[in-house]
Amino acid sequence: MSQDDQTRCPFPQPQVKAEETAPGGAPGCPVPASDHAAEVKWDVEAHVEAMRKARSAAGTSHVSPDKAEQMAHNVLELRATRRGLDEINSKFLDSLGKKLGYGHPLSDRAGLPDFTWTEEAENRLMEVPEFCRELTRWRVEFTALKRDLGTTITPAIMDVKFEMWGEVSHAIEERHQDGMTWTDSARERFERVPDFVRGQVLEAVEGNARTMGATVVDDTVVDRVIERWATSGDFHEGIYGFR
Repeated sequence: MSQDDQTRCPFPQPQVKAEETAPGGAPGCPVPASDHAAEVKWDVEAHVEAMRKARSAAGTSHVSPDKAEQMAHNVLELRATRRGLDEINSKFLDSLGKKLGYGHPLSDRAGLPDFTWTEEAENRLMEVPEFCRELTRWRVEFTALKRDLGTTITPAIMDVKFEMWGEVSHAIEERHQDGMTWTDSARERFERVPDFVRGQVLEAVEGNARTMGATVVDDTVVDRVIERWATSGDFHEGIYGFR
C-alpha cells in the first residue's frame, strides 16, 4: 500500500472545504485522524489470504468479487484500528472470521448452502434502504438456516426475521433514554428507516458517533456511518447494535 493510499480520506466528500478538515485528517476530510486506518500495516500473506477468501465467498455473499475484496480490506482495517493494532496478520484475520456475522465475505459462516430468492422476495428486499439491504439479505438467510426453513426465501420467511428484528428494535427504542441530540435533517432521514430495524439503527449510529468524537448526530455523521457499513459490510457491530 502506497503512502498516498494510507493517508487518503477513507470517506471522501468533495463538498467538504479545506478549512473543515478534521484535526489530523487528510485535506478536505471530515473524519478525524483517529478514525482512519492509516497506521495499520498489512502482513503480505494475510492480505493475499483475505482477498482470496473474500473472492471465493462473493457468490454466497451476493456481492461482486471486487465488492467482496473491498469489504474484506475495509473491515479488517477498521477493526484493527479500533483495537489499536499496528499490523493485520493471519492470526487477526482468523480471529475476525469467527466474529463477523453470516454473509460477510470474511465470515467463517460464509459459503453455507446457496439460497434462492423468489421474485416476490427480491422485490420486497428492494424496498429496504440500500445501505442495509445486504445486511437484511444475510440475516434473513441465516434465520432460515437456523430455523430449518429451507433454502428458498419467500416473503413469509422474510417476515420471520422482520418480526424478530422488530421485537429487538422496539425494546431498544423503549429503553432509549438520554440519547444524543439529532439535527432535524438527520432525524428526518432516520424516520425513513424501516420500523423493524429502527432501534438497531439508532443504537448503531449513536454508538459510532461517540467513537468518532461527535456530540451531535448530523447528516455528516449519518453519511460516515453509512459509508462504513457500505464499504466494509460490518453491520454486525456488537457494541453498537446490529447484533
